[in-house]
Order: sequence, then C-alpha cells, then structure tokens
Amino acid sequence: MLRKKAAASGRRSGGGLGLLWLLPAAASGLSGGGIGRLRLRPAIGGRGMDRRPKRSAATALAAAPVLPDDALEEILSHVPARSLCRFKCVSKAWRDLISDRLRCTRLPQTLEGFFYDGGGGFINTLGKPAALASLSFLRKQPGIEDFALLHSCNGLLLLGHRKAGDSYNSLGYIVCNPATEQWVTVPSSGWKPSRLHGDDESDDSDDSNTETSPTTFTYLVFDPAVSPHFQLVQFWVNDNSRVEQMQTYSSKIGVWRERESTWHDDIVAFFAGSAFLRGMLHFCNSNFFGCEIDVELIVAVNRKGGSCRVIIGPEKLCDVAFVGQSQWRLHYMIQHEGSTGEMTGLSIWVLHDYDAEEWVLKHNVTFLQLFGRMSCRVQYDYSVVAIHPDRNLIFFFQHWDLKLKSYDMDSQEVCTLCTLGVGCQNILPYVPYYAKSSALAGIRS
Repeated sequence: MLRKKAAASGRRSGGGLGLLWLLPAAASGLSGGGIGRLRLRPAIGGRGMDRRPKRSAATALAAAPVLPDDALEEILSHVPARSLCRFKCVSKAWRDLISDRLRCTRLPQTLEGFFYDGGGGFINTLGKPAALASLSFLRKQPGIEDFALLHSCNGLLLLGHRKAGDSYNSLGYIVCNPATEQWVTVPSSGWKPSRLHGDDESDDSDDSNTETSPTTFTYLVFDPAVSPHFQLVQFWVNDNSRVEQMQTYSSKIGVWRERESTWHDDIVAFFAGSAFLRGMLHFCNSNFFGCEIDVELIVAVNRKGGSCRVIIGPEKLCDVAFVGQSQWRLHYMIQHEGSTGEMTGLSIWVLHDYDAEEWVLKHNVTFLQLFGRMSCRVQYDYSVVAIHPDRNLIFFFQHWDLKLKSYDMDSQEVCTLCTLGVGCQNILPYVPYYAKSSALAGIRS
C-alpha cells in the first residue's frame, strides 16, 4: 500500500504535462523537423521521474506534437529584436524564417549595418559576407546623376540629389526604402544647400555666393506606428553656426513651409547627431549667457519644426560628442578631461526618466582603450556614428586611418569593422522596414 502511494505521489510530482518547454525541431540534430517549427516536451521535475526509463532526445521529440510555421511566426513577432537576431543561430530553418522578407513585416528588426557615401555603399554588421541592403536600384533610374546620404529614420533614407545638367541651386531630395526599393522625389526647398560630399569648392561658379550662402541641415522624420507619411525638417544655419530660419515638408501635403526659428542665438551641435524619440527629433544645443556657455541642453523638435521640449543636460559645462537613442531611451555622450586638461575619454549618460529628466551615468571609457591614444578630439580625431538601438554598443569612425570601429560597453571589447576608402562622410545606421508605404508611391518629378 505504501509503495502504491509513493508511486502515485511520484507521478503527480513529475509525470504531469502541466509545464511545457518549447524546443526547436533542429536543436536536437534532427533533419526532418520542418522549417521553423517548435516541438512541445513535458518539463522534467520531481523525484518520481528519476525512476522512469530514460528515452533518447530523438525518440521524445518524435513523439511530441509540433507547432505550425504560422504559430511560430506569431510567437516570434512578440520577441525583442535583440533576441530575434540571436535566434538566427538556432538552426538554418530558424534563420531562413526570420530572414524571410515576406514574413519580416511582422517581425521586429534590428540594426543590419550602415550606408555610407561613395556610391551608396553598405557595411554589414551582422557577420554575413554579402551585403544585406543596396541602393543600386536608384542608380538604374534615369536622370539621377549623383546623390549624397543625409539622414535615416525607421528604415527610410533621405538623400540629396541632382539630375543631369542641374546646378546645386535646384538640388532636391529622394526618400527611399532600400528593403522594398520604393522611392519618391522631394523638390528643392528653394535654399542653396551645401555641396554634396566629395565635390571640390572650385566647382562653384559664383565664389561670392559661396561665402555668404547658408548651410542647410535636413532631417527625416518617419514613424510608421503613427502615420505612413514622412516629414522633412530643414535648418538654415549661418556662418556663425546659428539657426536663422527653418522649413518643413510633409509628404501628405507635398509642399515646403517656412517656419519661424525658435533657436535664437543658441548654437546647435549638428555634428553630434540626433535622436528620434517620442515622435520628436532631439538635438544638443549650447545655451549662451553673454560670451560663456551657461548650460548644455537637449532640445526636442516636432514634425513642424517647433521646439516642444527643453531638457537640461547631465552636466552644465561639457564637451558633447553625440546624442542618440538606444533601447527606447535618450543617450548623451560627452568628452571628459584628464589631469592634464586634455580630453581623455567618454562618459555615456542615459535619460532614465524622460518626464522627470533623471540622468544616470551609464559608462565611462578612456580614449586609450578606444583608440590607443591618450587624448582625442571629437570631429577631428574621431566621430561617434551611432549607438545600437537594442544593445550597449557604440560605433565610431576613426579619422586618421578611416576605420569604422565598435565598442561593447558590456564586454569592453573594441572591434574594427572595416576600413573605408574615403575620408569624412555621412555614415547612416540602417534598420530595415519591410512594409510598403503609400507615401513612397507618389508622382516622381
């Protein structure tokens, strides 16, 4: 009687099917598991299971039911992009399912690499030998002689372009989606923009206009969760690096509109990048009191170019290097001084609480560890290209040897990704967006 009760107790503690583990079919080494399928296996627990005869993993999995591909796709659609990227290593079947462009519209995406000037080249950061994205489809379009990378946002790219025979005064823009090869042109705003990367100053026929002409910084705003339409925000900056005027463009309306600048005499650090968060672009802004810098600010700009939010930086007097977005939080990088007064490293801050403006110091790293030099200067020796949207990973461009490098804040590992064949240029992070957009199907001029 006691033996029967003990056996029954053992079955209750370890023999039930109340807990199930999801296992990939290919994880056991089986070749016939079908693409991207999961098998259900009862969880093993309790002492009662110790006396049961052991079965091979192949026998156990073969007897278990399988999930159809559609169910697996539904499960993976709720997995964070960072984990989804790692799951490609589970099996070839999982890799093919996650990379399938027909299914990618439902799956979260992460950073695939970088586009860079020089023919629209692409740098793959996912470890595959072949390029994952290309702008070659634009090269096939008639009338496009040259284009330059300007900005990227949520899978779309903004390019400056000119048609054959056009002068820079009539330069317009292209907004495209490399994943779907959709594109649309945007007319010139009417302001003379700065020259395309790689063009010689001697190419301008009017030197007097070159000296006094403004520089334009144009940014793309695109949030597919809010609207299929995109917006452009353009800043007109004078020789003193101050914003004098602004213009915006909406793909829904199709015209440029002049906006009154709210930046006054402050200097915007456009070289330090921008962050798109909560539907707004965030820039670093140096606020002046007399001739001295009083405080460093983060200014949030909405789709209409208006200043909607001003956030005080983590330190009043600092040397900003980059502002970006990672893991849905604003990140702010500043150079810090050593005992000699030279810039010897970077401090990475994260806006832990956006509403309360609570900054937290996330990481410190020396330039000796990053670049092998005791001191460096942002813009001259290096540029921060991007921060990974899902990982604690920073990307740098090393000016003196044209190397693109990464730094992992978790492992403190520095990696050289590639050496570029040209000097200072735009390097844009690319996270693919696989859905078709009605805003990119308009009439092309």
